[in-house]
Amino acid sequence: MKQTGCSLRRSSDRMQTLLLILLAGFSVWCPVAGVRLDKPHLSGPSAALEGSVEIFTCKMAWIPSNVSVVLKLYVERNLNKFISEHIVNYEEPAVFPLLVTEKHDGRLICEASGNNNTEIESTFSDSLDFQVISPVEGATIVSHPSSDDLWVGQTLTLRCDITRGTHVSYDWLQNGTPLHSGLRASRLTIPSLSVHHTGDYQCVASNRLNDTAVYNSSSDVMSVQVKEHVSKPEISLDVLKSAAGDLSVIVRCRCDTGTPLNTFSLLNDTNIIVTETTDRLQAFFTVSVQLNRDMGWVRCNASNHGNWMLSNAKNLSVESVGGAVTVTLFKHVARDFQVFGVVMRCQVERGTFPQYHWFLNNSRLEGRGAFYAVGGTQNSSLSLSVGPHSSGFYHCQVSDTFDNANTVRSLKTLINRDVLNRVSTSVLVVVFTCLILLMVSVTSCCFYGAVLRRTYSRKYLLTERPGEAYVTSKREDDEEDYLMLSGYEEDVIHTERTSDLHSEEDESSVDETVVYDGAVSK
Repeated sequence: MKQTGCSLRRSSDRMQTLLLILLAGFSVWCPVAGVRLDKPHLSGPSAALEGSVEIFTCKMAWIPSNVSVVLKLYVERNLNKFISEHIVNYEEPAVFPLLVTEKHDGRLICEASGNNNTEIESTFSDSLDFQVISPVEGATIVSHPSSDDLWVGQTLTLRCDITRGTHVSYDWLQNGTPLHSGLRASRLTIPSLSVHHTGDYQCVASNRLNDTAVYNSSSDVMSVQVKEHVSKPEISLDVLKSAAGDLSVIVRCRCDTGTPLNTFSLLNDTNIIVTETTDRLQAFFTVSVQLNRDMGWVRCNASNHGNWMLSNAKNLSVESVGGAVTVTLFKHVARDFQVFGVVMRCQVERGTFPQYHWFLNNSRLEGRGAFYAVGGTQNSSLSLSVGPHSSGFYHCQVSDTFDNANTVRSLKTLINRDVLNRVSTSVLVVVFTCLILLMVSVTSCCFYGAVLRRTYSRKYLLTERPGEAYVTSKREDDEEDYLMLSGYEEDVIHTERTSDLHSEEDESSVDETVVYDGAVSK
């Protein structure tokens, strides 16, 4: 009996194996039509270093028992070429070992399709973002235009190049201080250069793996020198007198900006008198002149690196001081119309290089004192606080800056609080004249009004009715009849004249009734 049972069990196993073979052959030769596979699920790391081996898994939730499925791994941007494939018959997952290279960077996707069966509709998994991290190396800066030839106003672009690296961010430093460019891009653009952009620039390229490993590459320092063109030069003159009595003019040409080397030239009309090249922003030239003679005009020309600017013209003639000296007085008046301060300005009629000195009671005033301050061009003004200490006689004395031997002086001016606050005779004359004119004007207007009223009262007749008044002119029969009436009598006369007129027009009217103030009379 035991042998018979074993024989039956072996026969049953052979039958099951044969049945499976037959089913497999049937599934191959008689495919199932119209089957849509479930959506596969792809899993794996989100980032990996280049050259590492990573495992990705693609799994189907359910596979029909008679369907053989092929699972393929793709980079989403290139669905024409799969990375790897795996054939599954049941719900077992497909495992894809992957040697990571830069071409795998991007989105990975898994496709499920029938094995040699085009009747089965393919499905795709959701994409999986995958970053391939290649450690950054070889950061360098490239400048456009060249950092050796940069000028104010130009646009500068610095580009940070690397020899290797993916998913790289960039930081820029000027003189070791980070620049907050915002985008952390590989390009740094400065649209309008100024001298403030001069300095040492450096870029730092970096990338990281899952915030656990950080890779950096710093470039060499690039020096940026922003050059300035020379500005318009200013020309100024000063006169010196030698011990022998010879005069010479010191001409100073000065620019506010300009990157050395700068070349300065002194021109007489269009002819160059002298030229100097210097690493400074100014140059000095000495020209011999003669006193009180026309020496012509000169200009300064400044240039650097092909750029040049010309100054305004300046007269080289030197004239000694002379002529009248005038002092002009300006008062400061308080709310109560009292003078509390004055400013005196001195001006000489002739002189190219005058120098002014102020005197109070023949004592020289210099700088700033308790009640005064000397200022202005070459000390040409004097400010005073009016008070007891400032009272006295003031005058101005003028001399040449190069020679104190020749001097001229102004008349003396009395500064006193009582004198300054006294009303002058001219002011009184003007005030009384205006008052008399006003009185004459008012009197004339009154007289003219009275005459005009009298003339009109003779020419026109004033007629008044209850509630209205009007003026009538002369009657048609040229009888001049003027009435200057008021009140009740005027109304009565007007009523009688009106009744007479009605009687003449209508002789049949025998009864006339006039109503006035509620009374009736016939």
